[in-house]
Amino acid sequence: MRLRRYQGGVGLTEPGPPWTSWPPPDYFPVQPSEYPQIPTRTPAATLEKLQASCVSGDIWKFREILDSQSSSSEDFDICDFYAIMIEAIRLDDVQFIKELLDRGLPMDPLYALEAVKVKGKKALEVFLQNGWNINEPISELKPPVLGNAISDEEMAAWLLDHGADPNRQCVIDLTPLSLAVESAPISVIQLMLSRGGDTRKGQLLHHAIERHSDNIAVLSLVVEKGAAINSTMYEGHYPSRALFSFMNLGTPLHKAVELGKVDVVRYLVSKGANPSIQDAKGRTALEYARMLNQSEVIQALGDGK
Repeated sequence: MRLRRYQGGVGLTEPGPPWTSWPPPDYFPVQPSEYPQIPTRTPAATLEKLQASCVSGDIWKFREILDSQSSSSEDFDICDFYAIMIEAIRLDDVQFIKELLDRGLPMDPLYALEAVKVKGKKALEVFLQNGWNINEPISELKPPVLGNAISDEEMAAWLLDHGADPNRQCVIDLTPLSLAVESAPISVIQLMLSRGGDTRKGQLLHHAIERHSDNIAVLSLVVEKGAAINSTMYEGHYPSRALFSFMNLGTPLHKAVELGKVDVVRYLVSKGANPSIQDAKGRTALEYARMLNQSEVIQALGDGK
């Protein structure tokens, strides 16, 4: 057996097939300035000048550079201006945002996410005026932008005031309210429930059980609003059921058992959770608890045998 020395350690070489070799155990960090540059049609020097004009607030210089550059279609592509739009959003400077949109920069959901992050309400208003759909999912697996405002009650309220739907799903049954019950302050959850939050969508009980704190308080809110306590995960939602068919997909009680949350198990049972319902793998919550050797959970389910 031969060893090859790497920076910070050693690795196997031969004999042995390639997949048994050890890779170098650590690497030197790469600085942002060393990241590979994304190719652009617009010259990098022009983009730097435009960004400097944006930072300094010189809209006239900004327009002058754009006018001179856009006259040559071979050295200009409006889609190269993503980073400049992000800079304008962070500055909440609508004159630059409008200029870029007016010149044909396509709207990207990431612009709205950045605006929510920096509380750029002026930027969001411009996006809405330019036809941005506030309820467009960020991606197939991420709900609309309201789901990214759940830690900030002020921003969540602003988005709701401007038409955000707490129940808007992406391809899977995941909504802004799903994310809220999993990690948002209770005040934000109450706000979204008071503004049309629907407990029949988003698998709210399952997400509430995932919380790191206040599980019972949030579960109570959702149960009081009519959440189906004995429904299995993604029941009645075919795309989600098909995508996650490899998972156990049980009831909220199954989820509480899986996470070993005894207090949640007791609460769910007290509210009528049925421990005899089977998950997608054919196991009841009690069988799951026995499989995981969770004695406290087994007692909470009413069977101490």
